[in-house]
Amino acid sequence: MQAIVQNKRFLYLVIGIIVLNLFINNWSISFWDQDESAYAGFAHNMRKTGNWVVPEFDWSEPHRKTPLHFWAIAGSFWLFGENEFATRFSSVLALLLAGYMLFALGKNLFGRETSLLATVLMLSSLFLPSLAKIGVTDATLMFFETGAALALLNFMHRPALKWTLLLWLMVSGGIMVKGPPVLILVFGMVGMLFIFHSKRWRLVHLHPWFFVPLTLVPLYVWGQAAWQADGGKFITWLIDWYILKRVSGNVFGQTGPPGYFLLVFCIAFLPWLMYFPKGLGDLFSRWRKKKNDDYYWYMLAWLSAGWFVYELVSSKLPSYALGAYPAVAVIIARQILQVKATDFTQLKVLRVGLYIYLVLALIVSVGLVAGSILFLDTLGIVAAVTLAVLWGGLSIYNFINYKKGAVDQGLKGSLVSALGFFLIAWGLIVPSLDKSRSATRQVAQLIEKTTPAKTKVVLAHEFLPSMPFYIISVDRPYQKLSPYNHLKGEHFLQLKKLYDAQEPIAIVLNEEMYMQFRAYMHQKLCYYCPYNYKSPITYQYYIHLSDKVFAQSRSVDGFITDKTRPERYWVVYNQKF
Repeated sequence: MQAIVQNKRFLYLVIGIIVLNLFINNWSISFWDQDESAYAGFAHNMRKTGNWVVPEFDWSEPHRKTPLHFWAIAGSFWLFGENEFATRFSSVLALLLAGYMLFALGKNLFGRETSLLATVLMLSSLFLPSLAKIGVTDATLMFFETGAALALLNFMHRPALKWTLLLWLMVSGGIMVKGPPVLILVFGMVGMLFIFHSKRWRLVHLHPWFFVPLTLVPLYVWGQAAWQADGGKFITWLIDWYILKRVSGNVFGQTGPPGYFLLVFCIAFLPWLMYFPKGLGDLFSRWRKKKNDDYYWYMLAWLSAGWFVYELVSSKLPSYALGAYPAVAVIIARQILQVKATDFTQLKVLRVGLYIYLVLALIVSVGLVAGSILFLDTLGIVAAVTLAVLWGGLSIYNFINYKKGAVDQGLKGSLVSALGFFLIAWGLIVPSLDKSRSATRQVAQLIEKTTPAKTKVVLAHEFLPSMPFYIISVDRPYQKLSPYNHLKGEHFLQLKKLYDAQEPIAIVLNEEMYMQFRAYMHQKLCYYCPYNYKSPITYQYYIHLSDKVFAQSRSVDGFITDKTRPERYWVVYNQKF
């Protein structure tokens, strides 16, 4: 692998493919509900209303956070317009900068080759780049967490004012992106280093009594402005939702057993998984023997605060242990550069890791085929099956090469499989899935094509955040009716009044509410019928009613990704256009 990191042409090619993977189809794939579309909505409203302190957008309350990520999206909107590419641009840029920071600041600690290889592994992993392509806060947070962790370790290695300033600057930025996670990472690492590192008293010279209050100044200024804007409602909710509820339990059922994040890391770095068990084993072996090697203490502190602590918390998502991804990349990179070709035939831990790699890789292949049959169109199925065959074949090829000691061929195969997997997945498979999951965008495009400019759109009940954003994007004003995901008696009366208005109106409903509204217009709404439309009696009652009660109606079929269920939307027009 040393030949790979020392070959500049090959390295530039790899970096080019990584950048291509990060940007490919970012302009065409529709928003991922719910977080990404909510963040785009926050940025839109900030630009529109001038309220830059309290993030607000319809049906997006659970996704509100401290605002730095939303400000970054708003800046991208100013550059590129309000669209999917602009929403994701700042996240992609943040991940690339995090990779550069891992190389630039890591080479002082781990050596140039190790830090360079770790950067390549991190940016070509199977999971992390997807967070940037979805435009959530995680890539931005990771930039600040990576900078903070490396600044702290560089200070421990060779104290200097620049590391102190960089550390607290990164902490301040991380707080403004997502609040507590960067504090958990930094103060957890400080605690571990103070307990175990022989030069623990260097930490005193970080002057936390001075810099911690200074670091919190941006948070205080923003928080004060937000409190004044709404009387403290948002700040109170933020503390309850993101701290109290997640410490005491979980939200939205987002939980998992201990070992959850170990599995996440194994899948994220699957092409190089065979090195991971040995890297962890060496780390804990040195810790038990109290070997005085800075690298092991640095990694132990980083993993403890960025990973192990989250295994103990009930609330879990793959992105929670975000701060540990660079550390895992460094551990694997170090093993790749240290392990000899003969070690795969001699060391049991490497052979065990190799068999785990093969099993998980083949499970991924099977999952690709099964998932494609369930969710993709014909082209998507072809792409997924092709990827499954290539991925599975390369995995077997890599397994054979590693097992017989042909490590260089195995490593090249691992890198090709990682980059190729991501390229085909986001270049062909996700666009195929997007045809069904872009229903909200299709509804907006349908309204744009079928109605005059400025036609009012009535969103009859609660929708995914992408629905109002896409309605705005086609320059149509919209009005919310019911705050719930269903309609009550008074809402049908309001809808009929809107429908009977002289001005052109387009009403958007889901399948169930459309059938009920149609029954109401027929004066046959069954208020006592069950709302379960899977019930044959209920469904048969409504399905045969005529659509002619409306001037015009059109439907759009789609798939709600986060609910893993199909959905049909209806657009009802009060005039023929």
